[in-house]
Amino acid sequence: MATPLDPVQAAFEAVMNSFKADLKDKQVYNDLLQITTIDQVYDATDEIQKKQAKEGHLRHLSKISPYLQRLNEYATTIEVFTQVKPEVLSLIWGPIKLLLQWTSVLKASFDAIVNTMAEIGELLPEFKRIIALFDQNSTIKDVMVLFFRDILDFYLVTLKFFRLSRELAHTSMYDCAALVLT
Repeated sequence: MATPLDPVQAAFEAVMNSFKADLKDKQVYNDLLQITTIDQVYDATDEIQKKQAKEGHLRHLSKISPYLQRLNEYATTIEVFTQVKPEVLSLIWGPIKLLLQWTSVLKASFDAIVNTMAEIGELLPEFKRIIALFDQNSTIKDVMVLFFRDILDFYLVTLKFFRLSRELAHTSMYDCAALVLT
């Protein structure tokens, strides 16, 4: 006999499926699923900073610290409230690592993504405080799903943009129109 599906888990699943379908790139999606923890993101930032230091182009990566801290609080919160699949956490951490790696070769792109993450980090709520106030409120789970959707929407737009930029760099002008239309 099948166990009833938790509506919150179903909502997270629907958001993940929508993200995967809209991303339209199975390889990028699979790459995202390889990153499962914030520690992997920190390892990537350390590696990027070492490389930038050697090249004399060190960027201010500590600016994204509030973003990472608040997302870590969020990830911890949803783990407590729901029995999230590991794929959910991968979709929180994977895009950060991939975007930082993709953009690290161009200072302007890297600065843009770092600054955007820093701004979002300042706007994200402190999830520990929210949970302390509303832990008995079942609506909070719905709010957590909405945050997940918003986070993935941000990632979707940026991943598509920077993937397109990378593809255009290796594509003839005639093929560019086809890439833009997909």
